[in-house]
Amino acid sequence: MKEGTILFDFDDTLVDFEAAETYAFYKMVDHYDFDASPQDFNYFTKVNQQHWQDFQKGELTKEEVLSQRFERFFENYNIHIDGHEADHIFRNELANAPLTYFDNMLNTLKELSNKFNLYIVTNGVLETQERRINKAAFKDLFDDVFVSEETGYQKPMPEFFDYVFDKIGEHRRSNTMIVGDSLSSDILGGINAKIKTCWFNPRHQINDTNIKADVTINHFNELLVAI
Repeated sequence: MKEGTILFDFDDTLVDFEAAETYAFYKMVDHYDFDASPQDFNYFTKVNQQHWQDFQKGELTKEEVLSQRFERFFENYNIHIDGHEADHIFRNELANAPLTYFDNMLNTLKELSNKFNLYIVTNGVLETQERRINKAAFKDLFDDVFVSEETGYQKPMPEFFDYVFDKIGEHRRSNTMIVGDSLSSDILGGINAKIKTCWFNPRHQINDTNIKADVTINHFNELLVAI
């Protein structure tokens, strides 16, 4: 009998999404013969993050996010592209990008898997996330994977977590923790789901929101005592 359940976010929690996003961005702009600088990439990440935040708030559909983020980026340079095409290129390169892991992540997961049921809960496009997760060194340590596109809801919506607990057992909710890097998605989602929350903050960001996690860690192996 396992001691409890841990829900893990995928991007920037189990893997370094920034590295994969950088790889995919430069591959994508190369297709349009756009010589992007690091400043251009920083601008894209801001545009991208704002679109996904609007999606989480229900102000944009997923389809609008996937295409409009690229249209908005290129419009800044007076370049007009097909947003759906750019999205297809970007997500394909994202799936192809090498996975970069945070320090001590693999060993920590192996140790935790002996005591806890582990699940991945991630927002994103099902096909892309499945391709990335399936090549991860840790995939066999997890009992199941829940992707927002498949559930019909996204974090932080309580319905997303209702879907998860409907599949894994409602009785597990009282002894579950979510671990993630996003305050607005993972931690707020955990609060909405009434489960324990752990903010993974490897880049030492300042929390200037009113969203407060039960536990905050900066290094993955701190989970062994935080749990």
